[in-house]
Amino acid sequence: MIAYFAAHPTAANLLMLFLLLLGIVTLPTLKRETFPDFAAQEVEVRVPYPGASALDVEESICQRLEDAVDAISDVEEVRCNAQEGAGVAVVKMTESGDVDRFLDDVKTEVEAIDNFPEQTERPIVKQLGRTDQVVSVAVTGPMAENDLKAYAEDLKRRIQQLPAVSQVNIKGFSERQLRIAVPAQILRQYGLSPNDIADTITRQSIDLPAGSLKTQDRELLIRFTDQRRSPAELESLIVVSGQSGAEVRLGDIATITDRFELDEEKSLFNGRRAALLQITKTKAEDTLTVMDSVQAFLDRERQRATPGVEFALTQNLSSIVRDRLQMLTKNGIQGLALVFLVMWLFFRLRFAFWVAMGLPVSFLGGLFFMSVFGYSINMLTMVALLIALGLLMDDAIVISENIATHLRKGKTALAAAVDGTRQVAPGVLASFLTTVAVFGPLAFLEGDIGKVLRVIPVV
Repeated sequence: MIAYFAAHPTAANLLMLFLLLLGIVTLPTLKRETFPDFAAQEVEVRVPYPGASALDVEESICQRLEDAVDAISDVEEVRCNAQEGAGVAVVKMTESGDVDRFLDDVKTEVEAIDNFPEQTERPIVKQLGRTDQVVSVAVTGPMAENDLKAYAEDLKRRIQQLPAVSQVNIKGFSERQLRIAVPAQILRQYGLSPNDIADTITRQSIDLPAGSLKTQDRELLIRFTDQRRSPAELESLIVVSGQSGAEVRLGDIATITDRFELDEEKSLFNGRRAALLQITKTKAEDTLTVMDSVQAFLDRERQRATPGVEFALTQNLSSIVRDRLQMLTKNGIQGLALVFLVMWLFFRLRFAFWVAMGLPVSFLGGLFFMSVFGYSINMLTMVALLIALGLLMDDAIVISENIATHLRKGKTALAAAVDGTRQVAPGVLASFLTTVAVFGPLAFLEGDIGKVLRVIPVV
């Protein structure tokens, strides 16, 4: 092959040009993310059990979940965490299993459990590892907690309307709660009990279908809607009425507050109450594209926001990807320039140019094959590319210097290229095989760490 391309320089040039074009066309299509993507193998099962202690959850929830899912053939491991108010089990699938079928099997087995305590809520089964963290936005400002949550909800809605962003979650708040406090003295005065108040609210705060009404040209669906969703609506609710027409409303005897259920469940940023907008991406989305879209949105939002409202980026994993890309680009340009200058100092300009061309050709050709194998630009593939950068530069200098030595002996350019390359080929090949021997075993590691590190020897 060396002799063929040396004897046919036009074919060699066409091959180099072809690899360059393939890489240039492929480069915009490569995903950029923090870590390599690999198929998820874990399913989470969450069973809420309000008011239960961790010991109760262990006995009533975790043991039953473990017994049920152990019957599935593709289960490798089951871990159940018993905590106050909920049991959370993570079921891991074997590497040979199909995740969609595995998820269905877990759902079937969990839904078939009929001896959970009556107080437990409906189990929630979901697949883990379907999204990746990009960045979080901490929102602070001179406003009440409810207003901060409402503002965060509005931000979430508008961020999700961005074409590049699809996943936004709000952290830093517990469940919203309308709390009704009635003094015991007033309850005794009107002959009421807490259950009477609860029953009255349940009867008068409803949202139910009420049948349908058919006409000649259409059918109308009728619905009775009187759901009380705010303190003002609850205050107007009648709790006591007399034969004379007198009425006592809930607002006359109770204090109604709109608050969050758990005061301790909150986020603080620089000592101030904050809403945390957690922005993630799906496996098909590009980390830096998502980040650039969010950054542009925040720049616009800062100009229109109320004075005192601040936005801060935190947990920014995209910065790692961007920094590595900049380092890879910088090192590549420096390596290319240094090799070209060193060759130019000792050899002719044309000779130095063709030696330096090996770097962009190899890199762009490698990026094309990365896309063929489904690999992305991430922290580990960039580590592999940096290693390859050093190997390419070393081999280029060794081979080119030996070719120049044969040229100085009076050989023709063709003979010098063939003989010079053949002479150092065993050493260059041995150097390559040594690198393969060091990094190759990473491709055979098992488990999640093996799936992540496998990209290094491949790239």
